[in-house]
Amino acid sequence: MQASVIKAQAGFVKSINSNQHATEIVISADTINDSSAIAFFRNYIAIPSISGSEKEAAMYFFNYSKGLGLYTHILQNTDSAFNFTVSLYPLTSGKPNIILLHHTDVVPPGDTMEWDKPPFSAAVFNDYIYGRGTLDAKGLGVMQLMSVLKIRKTAGSGSLPYNVTLLCVSGEETGGKYGAKLVADKYLKFLKPLVILGEGGGGTNSVVPSNPALTVFGISVAEKSNLWLELELKFKSYGHGAAPPKLYVNKSMLKALSRLNDIETGFEFSRTSRRMFRELGRLEGGIKGFVIKHISWHVFRPFIRRYFRDEPMLTTLVSNTTVLTNFFNPPGPPNQISEKATALLDCRLLPGTGRKKFIRDIRFGLFEPRFTVKVLDAGPVSEESSPNTDAYRILAASVKTVFPGSETIPILFPASTDNNYFRSKGIPVYGLTPVFLTREDAQSIHGSNERISLKGFRNGILLYESFLNGMMRNPNQKLPPVLSGEDDQD
Repeated sequence: MQASVIKAQAGFVKSINSNQHATEIVISADTINDSSAIAFFRNYIAIPSISGSEKEAAMYFFNYSKGLGLYTHILQNTDSAFNFTVSLYPLTSGKPNIILLHHTDVVPPGDTMEWDKPPFSAAVFNDYIYGRGTLDAKGLGVMQLMSVLKIRKTAGSGSLPYNVTLLCVSGEETGGKYGAKLVADKYLKFLKPLVILGEGGGGTNSVVPSNPALTVFGISVAEKSNLWLELELKFKSYGHGAAPPKLYVNKSMLKALSRLNDIETGFEFSRTSRRMFRELGRLEGGIKGFVIKHISWHVFRPFIRRYFRDEPMLTTLVSNTTVLTNFFNPPGPPNQISEKATALLDCRLLPGTGRKKFIRDIRFGLFEPRFTVKVLDAGPVSEESSPNTDAYRILAASVKTVFPGSETIPILFPASTDNNYFRSKGIPVYGLTPVFLTREDAQSIHGSNERISLKGFRNGILLYESFLNGMMRNPNQKLPPVLSGEDDQD
């Protein structure tokens, strides 16, 4: 395949927080190296792609990949969606496909004054690249692309048993309606996914109490589903702040939200969470390990409450959560008592949770009949976890290859991602951010100072490469039964 040359002109990449232009890139498809990969990554980050405005960044990724001689295909190109693929072989080859999924949109940077480096500067400082999207999830896409370029040297003319396709979608941060959902509903049989790797768990330590230094990677095999609710309370009262009535909208809203917050969270153990705790118990060992392995047993309930009280992150894996994210009134002066209050709730539901019952419980917990409850968005419900396939085992082995001495466990991911749209269709989907994350790194996702270490970026490429090579050495894996039949593509 003849090498192509890409030039990313400095003026093409804009940063809203820096006067520095992105570095010009001149890359040969056959001589891609560490410095050119990092330069491309920084340019990609430097193009702001807040949900709804991601097309410029997506087009940059698309044109870059096309210029390197990979096969590209646009699935949607509209005002609301730009979804495309980048493949090792043409999609028309009919090969079973290993899909590497990432989304091109990012959340807003928030208060830019809280950032040590401007959020779209892609600055390199202390061996970290700073910028919105470095972890969620532009960095994922760049690591995936570089791994495909690495294995292309062995691809030949159709000699590998599987195709490898980067699926790049819009709007994940706003629910995926015009991105992953649209692709999963319309193009599944056209893409022929054997397995999909998307975002999800990462590597961290301090997971196993008896061995806090042990690095453990969580591979998500199931996820919570998101349910975004709008609560609205509206009634008339005295309007002047100098003469407050006994009850007024904001006072009633705060009381109701406080009652919701005081509802005791129950613990529910699904097949996925039981499997996860079995693996954690195995790593812990001893009597405590035995208890963790069998944590769903009723006899251990007193221990469970203490265990989850000390490990609040684990609580999210075995309970439905409701978080107040916004509370506002119509505009007005400080001395005017509002007649309307609105609150937004981000609810994350365990697999198998009935949404209608959950909303009824919310209404009951508010104990205020004048409330209206509106569903703003609801993600797909995935009742089952992805199976323990050869692809999962190869992914787990790849983690240990790149991170010697580490362990992997299957996890229920507490967030909701695009993975659920494909998992709900019966496709094996595994979520992994292939990077070791410190607590500060993890907290930067959707926060200030989002960043990825240069070492983590390089290791992520190696992990994807190891996984792809491992898959190619296992040529007899079968497509999921759901993919029998004709292509869906128009």
